[in-house]
Amino acid sequence: MSQKNKFKLGPKKIILFLTAIALIVIGAILIFSFLHKREQREKLVNLENDYKVYCGSCHMVPNPANIPKSLWKNKVLPEMAKRMGLKDYTDGSPRYSEIEKYHIEFNKAYPEVPLLDSLTWQQLHDYVIRMAPDSVPNLPVRKGRNSVLTQFEPSFKIVNKVKPSGGIVNIKFDDNTKELLVGDVFGQLYDLKSEPDLKLVLNSPIISSVTIDSIFFATEIGIMNPSEVPKGVIYSVDSDTITPLFKALHRPVYTEIVDLNDDGKNEIIICEFGHLTGELSLLVKEESVFKKRTLLALPGSIKVDVVDMDNDGKKDIVALFAQGREGIYIFYQKDNLEFSVDPVVLMPPEYGSSWFSLLDYNNDGHLDILLANGDNADYSRFLKPYHGVRLFINNGKNEFTEKWFYPINGATRVLVDDFDMDGDFDFAVLSFFPDFEDGLEEGFVYLENKDTTNYVFTAHTTEDAKNGNWLVMEKGDFDGDGDVDIMLGNFNMLAPNKFRSSKKNDLLFLENKLIKK
Repeated sequence: MSQKNKFKLGPKKIILFLTAIALIVIGAILIFSFLHKREQREKLVNLENDYKVYCGSCHMVPNPANIPKSLWKNKVLPEMAKRMGLKDYTDGSPRYSEIEKYHIEFNKAYPEVPLLDSLTWQQLHDYVIRMAPDSVPNLPVRKGRNSVLTQFEPSFKIVNKVKPSGGIVNIKFDDNTKELLVGDVFGQLYDLKSEPDLKLVLNSPIISSVTIDSIFFATEIGIMNPSEVPKGVIYSVDSDTITPLFKALHRPVYTEIVDLNDDGKNEIIICEFGHLTGELSLLVKEESVFKKRTLLALPGSIKVDVVDMDNDGKKDIVALFAQGREGIYIFYQKDNLEFSVDPVVLMPPEYGSSWFSLLDYNNDGHLDILLANGDNADYSRFLKPYHGVRLFINNGKNEFTEKWFYPINGATRVLVDDFDMDGDFDFAVLSFFPDFEDGLEEGFVYLENKDTTNYVFTAHTTEDAKNGNWLVMEKGDFDGDGDVDIMLGNFNMLAPNKFRSSKKNDLLFLENKLIKK
């Protein structure tokens, strides 16, 4: 056989040879693709871990899918860059006054040196943009889900008949004195127990008021808009004497006066909501002067309840922080007004935690938590389907599990009571950030308990809720007929212009008609 014929390939051998080559090429491509995808997955996992580490250092890590891509890019991420020390805090912000700048820098609200390098930040930035959706759909079911509110009879009230403000910031009903106090944005506090009577005027909105041992206490916020400047003051009012008890509070929004350690002297718990910084503080009287202790230096403290949570005979503090590391914290009292802190419920910042109520929902002897999520005045203002009210059940060890969620756009207040007097808890929910286009009636939602065990509630709304942008809410037997009424305070100064221009009601009184006079 000639050498030439020895290496001659027939058609079958050529096909086999080409097939082998193709298989080798395809295999190589598949291996390369697999290795590339594995590398990409590993890179994505590393970026996700970095995102959790850096963002989790300040608050619970937000889910990129919960905020639209445009808001991440234009609002949230630029502010995050400032918080990481990567951008001048004045960039893109209104011009700060010198006093504002002083307090921002004094409080070290922004890092003086970057917390990470610019390359890592850019990778995190790109990761979030990649994972974020173009849009987040609003609540899928809205129309027809609410029944007409019939248990309560609505009526509107004007506090200042000469100049209705639509700027109510505080409603407080005192079960002992039966005073119904209403504060407006101009620093005026009215007593509504008969005809509106001007009780007190201060320099800024009075956001908290209470009578203890015949002495009236009032707290003014100082500066209502977000600010680092501490100008809040708490006063005692005895007859005609107004005495400042403590000054330079950082945007206080809630005050509780109670004898925490049962020594016969009242302490003052103050939620200093603040802005970039803030704190939960305790005023303790030493001789004739109140001294301030910081219980937790964290912005957004907005409400407290005082109750013995661990059954050791000592009063504990349950507090909600609505900024920073958002959530419910229990301050367990030890000796000498010292406390240990336990964050029992933490929420992502996009949820906008704004109010809570304690209740023994299942009657097992342990207090549960009803939480309102819906603050929408932040860097990601849009209608969020995860806003609403959440019920957390206590397992008896102050460990809480979310058992029920009812979605309501912009829910910002929640009250608990047996409003229909049938032996179970009903919920009254206020929304300061409703769907202004298609859901104004859900500015107030009454959730009537129908089945405690299975968490079944019937939602009731009223068309009258469309006549205000409701910021505050209070309950009580205002008319003295034996059932619990509800009152809403209108603050429409931040509402859309077309809404704000025509809504000048101060109060919506929801008179419970369960017991007829």
